[in-house]
Amino acid sequence: MEAKGASIVIAVCNMVGFTRLCIDYIRKNTVVPYELIIVDNGSTDGTREYFEELSKESDVHYLRNEKNLGPIIAINQGIRASKYEYICQIHNDAIIFEKGWLEKIVSAMERDPKIGIACLAGRQYIRKDSSCDENTLKHNILSAGLNEPMKNEIEDIAVIDGMCFVFTKALIEEIGLLDETYGMMHFYDMDFSLASLKAGYRNVAVNVLAFHIGNGGVTRRSDFYKRLVPDDLKLYNRNSAIFKKKWKDILPYDVRTKKGSLPFSQVNR
Repeated sequence: MEAKGASIVIAVCNMVGFTRLCIDYIRKNTVVPYELIIVDNGSTDGTREYFEELSKESDVHYLRNEKNLGPIIAINQGIRASKYEYICQIHNDAIIFEKGWLEKIVSAMERDPKIGIACLAGRQYIRKDSSCDENTLKHNILSAGLNEPMKNEIEDIAVIDGMCFVFTKALIEEIGLLDETYGMMHFYDMDFSLASLKAGYRNVAVNVLAFHIGNGGVTRRSDFYKRLVPDDLKLYNRNSAIFKKKWKDILPYDVRTKKGSLPFSQVNR
């Protein structure tokens, strides 16, 4: 089966070195038709100039916000601008090592229309308090401090990790865009995951060799983020409370046993 193309959405704010690495590997290892949609949250480090040059030789669409609106809003802007049915959101510090990675993911979704979201990493169990069991992380990410990489090609998960995930416009039409209530960061990916499950879809991790440079912390350690969010723990706790209230009828959820408030039939059409 020939895989369809995809729109690759990347929200950026400075860190042009990471961005260049990310895109170099995307261009090297992506074999399906694709477009790059870059949403720049006010970079001042040469990011704009890099994409202006890159757009001369690639299918690059550069959108710029003059101030940092945060990744959630930026990703939604990119989704709205996308032309392909399949949309891939990837962090600008994620490095894809595997040739044909996006074809692998899209082909899996084509074979099984029950898949709502496919990602590179995700957890199988989320607790009532909104924390995840890290021993249930499924991934093939070469980053320190993670559990053993997955052996199977595809594993069912409860919640995705936001570093890289693929979904369709049809899913967006059904469950909506990422919830901007969460503001700058935290819980938007898990929220999107549970919306997918609630709508009756599977969420899966696909075995793709990759590396996450910051392992989730680069943005939070940056000076521009600290200026925008002086107290990241306060934001995390705020968003945790929003998430728990919104999904209290589903949590906890364990995809391994389908133990939770979602009926078995609802997550397996």
